[in-house]
Amino acid sequence: MYRFLLITIVAGVISLGTPSMEAAKPGICFPDKPGIHACFAAPFADYWQANGGLPVFGYPLVDAKMERNPDLKVSLLTQWTERNRLEAHPEQQPPFDILLGRMGAERLQQLGRDPAQEGREPGPRAGCLWFETTGHNVCDQVRGVGFRSYWEAHGLRNPKLDTYGRSLQLFGLPLTAPRFETNATGDTVLTQWFERARFEWHPEKPDEFKVLLGLLGSELQGSAAATRPPSVFGVEINPGTAGTLAAKAGEASVSWTRYNGILWSQVEATPGNRDWSRLASFEREITSLTAQGLTPIVVVRGTPAWAQKVPGYECGPVKPEALDGFASFMRELVARYSRPPFGVKYWEIGNEPDIAPSLVAADSPFGCWGDEADADYGGGYFAEMLKHVYPSIKQANPSAQLVTGGLLLDCDPTHPPAGKDCKPARFLEGILRNGGGSALDIIAYHAYNYWGPGPRDPDRESPAWSHRGGALLGKLDFLNAVQTQYGVHKPLLMNEGGMLCHPSTAACPNGDFLEAQANYAVRLYTRAWANGLLGAVWYTLNGPGWREGGLLDQHQAARPAYTTLKFVSRLLKDAVYTGPLRNGSLEGYSFRRGGTTYQIFWTNDGTTGTVALPSGTRAVYDKAGRTITPSGASMMVGFEAVVIEAGAP
Repeated sequence: MYRFLLITIVAGVISLGTPSMEAAKPGICFPDKPGIHACFAAPFADYWQANGGLPVFGYPLVDAKMERNPDLKVSLLTQWTERNRLEAHPEQQPPFDILLGRMGAERLQQLGRDPAQEGREPGPRAGCLWFETTGHNVCDQVRGVGFRSYWEAHGLRNPKLDTYGRSLQLFGLPLTAPRFETNATGDTVLTQWFERARFEWHPEKPDEFKVLLGLLGSELQGSAAATRPPSVFGVEINPGTAGTLAAKAGEASVSWTRYNGILWSQVEATPGNRDWSRLASFEREITSLTAQGLTPIVVVRGTPAWAQKVPGYECGPVKPEALDGFASFMRELVARYSRPPFGVKYWEIGNEPDIAPSLVAADSPFGCWGDEADADYGGGYFAEMLKHVYPSIKQANPSAQLVTGGLLLDCDPTHPPAGKDCKPARFLEGILRNGGGSALDIIAYHAYNYWGPGPRDPDRESPAWSHRGGALLGKLDFLNAVQTQYGVHKPLLMNEGGMLCHPSTAACPNGDFLEAQANYAVRLYTRAWANGLLGAVWYTLNGPGWREGGLLDQHQAARPAYTTLKFVSRLLKDAVYTGPLRNGSLEGYSFRRGGTTYQIFWTNDGTTGTVALPSGTRAVYDKAGRTITPSGASMMVGFEAVVIEAGAP
């Protein structure tokens, strides 16, 4: 709305300190700062150093990469910091070849706030700076200390601008009047928003720290880039078993633990009367999970009778006049359970919403927002719900992440099987067409496969998705194509999947099934990692699970798949993916941790391939972590996955 130079300070509680710089040129890194793994490189390193460094910009969140500018609609070399987004504009002459994003304005939009609708102040106030364009004053809170003094005393070091212009370039115009707000750390403080910053007043601090700047870069990135994200490894644990199996999940070194879930209908059976005591069991179990260092994804579902758009269907959509009530419920829910000892950050709304009510029971634990009469199967109305709920979640906890209910995606509407139109899979298209892309953080989907005898990969052969690469990667490809169509680029999470016994398959489960399930665990997690998924969640940890999909048996003892998961996740903990390995019929992936590399290979049929052992090979393992002794400088690899560990030669 108020568009001047594309510049933003994104800021946060100012973090003063001296970086451990490896070099001013070509890069600036912070090897002694825990959790900071990115570096500043050309052209941003000199700019960062010359214009204030840590107090102004904060640490880098990620390395520089090409990103689409939301205002200019073009891709620019971009680097996110805790307080800014730096953009390279090589077509401009210095010092305007590096510009900053309008992150205060973007963060307000993310929170669902339009500053133009919040009104102008009556007029100038004595002793304050008055900005006629936006209709707001910037004042000191005490004599000589406060928002005005801070605004005037700071600015980008641009010799072509006067002092006022330098401050305007750094912070931009005020967008709101000062008022008390709760920030990302839970402090309620006097707050004023600017185009490129958020000023916070902390009267209890020394004068030089009474005005602090919000960490808008971290907040806009969902804080995920500020620290190492969770690993790709995840499991679902059913309610009632999470407390006893939390240690099993921790022992397996997984990150994600999906928990399904919280029922709105239980907590608020009567409008406005919320009985939080109904969540006592949830509180105990989530505390057990977070105590193990796990990252819970909590599913919220269950529409109360008074809020049901489809009467009698608890799994169904919320009626329009109750959407504000649901948003209010979510605000209070997130505020309660973001705090320790719960620490929930990821909230999944619904479960397989792309199913119509007519296809499931009224109290189904999955579904049922689908609308068979709608071209997009109800996705557009799901977006209406998201647009009500998303701002409330972010107000309660700016770092909270809204996850779409995991999509079933029964088949591909661009390539329907005979006799099917696959219309339910247009659900995401409906969400994005109705503007829901700006009201969600993560898109989730489900990807199961059914075991069959013999050396075959049932995931890649999934009948409805084999043309795109199988259930896991085919659905991923489809969802990315839909996102691209609507100019949306959200991370994707496969939050329910695994290998199951089909009811029609005789003698299942058996030993062959259990070994195939373990073999598939290697494929599932490494493929997910290599193809950029945020995570892959096996359904379920507890056993025997739906259609024998559990990683544990009926006595909660380890099945082979659990042993494999524990081995692979521990081995690759803190590793980075370095690329695919292709060799004839072999499928493979490479990972690195420090000076150690891990190569994982298998074939997807009954064939074998030859793998040359890399220089410095230390060990070769089977899928369960048992050592294999090769007979020479190469080895034959077949359907069973192998892991080759090598160090520097």
